[in-house]
Amino acid sequence: MGHLRQHTLRLGIEPAVGEHYLPAITKPIIEHDLLSSVHTVEMGANQLVKQVLGGQLDLAISGNLDQTLDERLAVTPLRSFQFKILANPDHPLAKMAHPTFKEALKSPFVILNATYLNKLVFHQLAEQLSIEPQVLFESDNSTLISGLVRENLALGFISDIATPPADDLVEIPIEDVQVPSVHINLIRRAHQFPIGLFKQIMDIVEQTFKTEDAAAKE
Repeated sequence: MGHLRQHTLRLGIEPAVGEHYLPAITKPIIEHDLLSSVHTVEMGANQLVKQVLGGQLDLAISGNLDQTLDERLAVTPLRSFQFKILANPDHPLAKMAHPTFKEALKSPFVILNATYLNKLVFHQLAEQLSIEPQVLFESDNSTLISGLVRENLALGFISDIATPPADDLVEIPIEDVQVPSVHINLIRRAHQFPIGLFKQIMDIVEQTFKTEDAAAKE
């Protein structure tokens, strides 16, 4: 509350989400002359939730498994997202007529590390098939993951909120296992009523997602 009385707001955003949406969110913040009042930090989804609950952050934009959110949080869903396999066109999986996640698990994977939901979802899908996955490498750098896939050293596990892969890589949908429901959410503490700057930033974030998603569907 002290921060809000000083007309400042601390906004956390997951790096993969920020890579895609932060420029679009920042534009209206600048247009409304609010940039000096918003302090933005990047961190993984689990840490964002902890910092909102602990009061270190006022708002966070984060990908979350629906069942993992705390009842002490007020949650505004912004959009759902999907997970896909990323492959080199020369990988055997990319040449199959009907590739499956079960078949993909015969190959090593490179994935985003534990601060991201990608790792949690990846291992949940492998557990459904009772298969121990081969994880060649974990990183917080999606560009590095794409590079290893490009060299055909492994398959990647990505979401559709990340920067679209280069044209020389193939995205393969996951259809043979039940993928958990995952959303990008705007989260805050449930008891914190949005007024003033708080409400302005919430409105900007929600409108940005609506505009960006409408443009993507055209």
